[in-house]
Amino acid sequence: MTQFPRHPIRVQRLTLAVHLALAAMHAVAGTGGGPDAAEAQDATLPVASVVIVGAQVNHAIATRPVSSVYGTDTSLLDTPRAVSQISADQLARDGIRTADDLVKYAPGVTRNGGQNVSVAPLIRGQASELYQDGQRTYNVRHPFNTNAFEGVDIVAGPAPQVFGISSRSGGYANYLSKKPDFERTRGQVTGQVGTWVPGGGSYGAHSLTFDLTGPLSDTLAYRVSVTPQRAKDYAEGVSNNYNAFYGALAWKPLPGLRIDWNASVDDYYDFNVTHGWNRVTQQLVDGGQYYGGRATPIISVGSGAATRYYSPVYASGAYNSAVTGWQQRTLVTNAAGVRQFVAGSLLPASQWPGFLANPATPGTVRGWVYDPTVQGNGLVELSDSAYSRPQDQNTARRDTSQLKVAYELNRDWSIVNSTLYQRSKDTGNSVGSFFTQFEDRIFDNRLELRGKAGTTLFGVPVRHDSNTGASYRRERYITRAANNSFTINPYDLTAPLELKTPATLLGLPTPAGPGSWIGTVGVPQLSGAFGYLNLPAMYPAGGDFYSERGGSPAAGGAVYTSDGRWTNLALFTQQNFLVAERYGINIGLSGTRVDADIHNPVFVTPAQEVRDGKRFYLPAAQVSLLFKPTPSSTLYITHDRSYAINTGGFADVLTWGANNQLNPLNFRSLSRLLEVGAKAELIPDRLHATIAAYRQKRDTAPLTDGSIPKLEVHGVDASLRWQASRDVAAGLNYTLLNAKYTYVSYPAGFFSPWGFVADNATVFADGNALNQRAAPGSAAAPGIPKHSLTGYVDVKFGGGFGSEVSAWWTSKWATSLTQTAWVPSGHNVNLTLYYRKPTWDVALRVLNLTDERNFVNGLTGPTTEFLQPGIPRALQATFAYRF
Repeated sequence: MTQFPRHPIRVQRLTLAVHLALAAMHAVAGTGGGPDAAEAQDATLPVASVVIVGAQVNHAIATRPVSSVYGTDTSLLDTPRAVSQISADQLARDGIRTADDLVKYAPGVTRNGGQNVSVAPLIRGQASELYQDGQRTYNVRHPFNTNAFEGVDIVAGPAPQVFGISSRSGGYANYLSKKPDFERTRGQVTGQVGTWVPGGGSYGAHSLTFDLTGPLSDTLAYRVSVTPQRAKDYAEGVSNNYNAFYGALAWKPLPGLRIDWNASVDDYYDFNVTHGWNRVTQQLVDGGQYYGGRATPIISVGSGAATRYYSPVYASGAYNSAVTGWQQRTLVTNAAGVRQFVAGSLLPASQWPGFLANPATPGTVRGWVYDPTVQGNGLVELSDSAYSRPQDQNTARRDTSQLKVAYELNRDWSIVNSTLYQRSKDTGNSVGSFFTQFEDRIFDNRLELRGKAGTTLFGVPVRHDSNTGASYRRERYITRAANNSFTINPYDLTAPLELKTPATLLGLPTPAGPGSWIGTVGVPQLSGAFGYLNLPAMYPAGGDFYSERGGSPAAGGAVYTSDGRWTNLALFTQQNFLVAERYGINIGLSGTRVDADIHNPVFVTPAQEVRDGKRFYLPAAQVSLLFKPTPSSTLYITHDRSYAINTGGFADVLTWGANNQLNPLNFRSLSRLLEVGAKAELIPDRLHATIAAYRQKRDTAPLTDGSIPKLEVHGVDASLRWQASRDVAAGLNYTLLNAKYTYVSYPAGFFSPWGFVADNATVFADGNALNQRAAPGSAAAPGIPKHSLTGYVDVKFGGGFGSEVSAWWTSKWATSLTQTAWVPSGHNVNLTLYYRKPTWDVALRVLNLTDERNFVNGLTGPTTEFLQPGIPRALQATFAYRF
């Protein structure tokens, strides 16, 4: 791909990467590896033993039982699902910045940017769910934070029946909370220092984690962990600051009885949601050539057949240039069937539109065009890091508590009760045009009867594992949003970024605070540039914040503004049988009754205070057949058919449907998955391999017009994990992904149906009001490469020194449904050099070693309109001290 300007150290870095790769190959072959080579080849060493953070043994083979599918510990080999694991050692040492970094650990995970604050990975082309110890948590953006966790299971496909219905069925990440240690008191301090960017643009990105655990008595143990992070980003003006606190107690008051309790407070007090580059074209992707300068609004007046369209003429493309004249626009349809609004001759002053001075007949901004012939407009070089307003400040707070009580009735049967409470509060301020406030409270309780039994049937051994129980979940929320048309492409990134607000764009008075630019509801606003305008209706919502009112768009509402609640009462059973240690069938069934209510919290008149409630029943079933040709291999086929509570908008909330009623499509989100796979220990404790081929059809989250796109995904996930010796470990992942929308609408939820076109006639940012482009019957999902390859090699040379090289490669992908721009195939190499001792270690990490220009899409789904450049070559340091 296109590269950043070359630096003198490129050749040295490439040489070092080649040297490390060769060293790894020699170590695998037993021809080198330093003074510890003979010891490393000792086959008697416990390669698959438990990893303790601080030990000097590298591990590629997952040894932790999987509890993230059935709720009970099952071997990875005997779990008929695509599952990948991240260990405590990897979480502590690998410098995970966002969910995009998880591509190293699992096939099926795709980089998607997540607007700088992705927490849930993109799995099989779909947004994923977040769980903590098997209980679903609130899933809205904030900086990546693992202070409370010591492991992650990444599972492709819908959540199992034991975990209950969810909202996203592409996959989920189950984060495993830190557990207290009953054996001894131990602690660890880890930190990151960064970030140096050769050639300029360095930024501070620092974090510390203090982790302490130990016994208080023979029956009581504790653990506490604290992480303060003060971090900037390679994007100018972007912060990722938070303070995270975690505490846990484990109590064993009686034989067979264990009580675990944990609590965490995560205060993300200052972070940015980035938008990256707008006005995406192929010139921008290939060479950073951006169409800078001012966009031109298309303003309508009148109605029906009498509607006329006008646009201003600027003195130049400068953001503060004067309007020197007006043109009337004429609708034409070109040979390609695109509706365009062509500018006529400059109007004499006597024919200028009346809305300029008459509030009785205001104009309405319907869309925008870009005129490359205006003086000062045209292609310019755009900085990769300059696209975010430093004034934007998002905040999030998560207060979480879990209580787990497990009692062993006997050797084979146990009762487990898990309770989770979480309170979340979020405020989002993005480019001054999108301001959100969310509050959410979750209470989740699950009671399980777990059993294991072994018997013989006609002389054939039969093993039976089961998990049966009931769950109750209640979620209450309130969400208010000032989505002021979410105009992306009209903003000029070459203008001062502090002016990247709707007020500046529309020539309105400077707002007194974020989201407060709207005046009195229903009163035309006087624009200093464009005269009197009808603007989207906003309502006072406390302080200086204004919000759209909730309800159906046809009734003047917004589908994503509401408060409400839903309760789930579910019964479930999971029955797993293995006959003769070779033939297995796993059956999971559940039924969930959902009671839901929705209400509009933003209103002026009593008629605008609308509410609705409904009851639904959501069944789900999952069946797996497995066959073990050998004790160390498994073939399986899994079918899942389940409904989800399909939350949407800008948080995990219910949305409005037609006639100001609860959208019934929130509860008819059907997922159908068929997966065929194989797992094998090709060399026991040395080489593991997995492959899974699948097809999934599902309904995705509602768009802002209330419609629900339908997605179909076909793909293959494959992985290899190689423990060549005690000191050499490697992993490789391959992903084939064909994702398409079998139904997707353009209205409102798709901002520019023809993309950004610099021709002064093709309209963008109109919500399809002017374009009126018909919805496609089928369209490839944007932002998802068809092929992805990731891998790593970790080598310890001896004496505590070692290195790791990790890399990813992706094939080309389209930036939007319009396919007007394609990102070519890209790759990235990271290098880590480390020195480790039992009580301390240090490491130097080089990100993007070969200094490639890479991209991710700004959003997941059909509504993406901006592109985010990846990080250039950068260096970070990490350290750890254990006691």
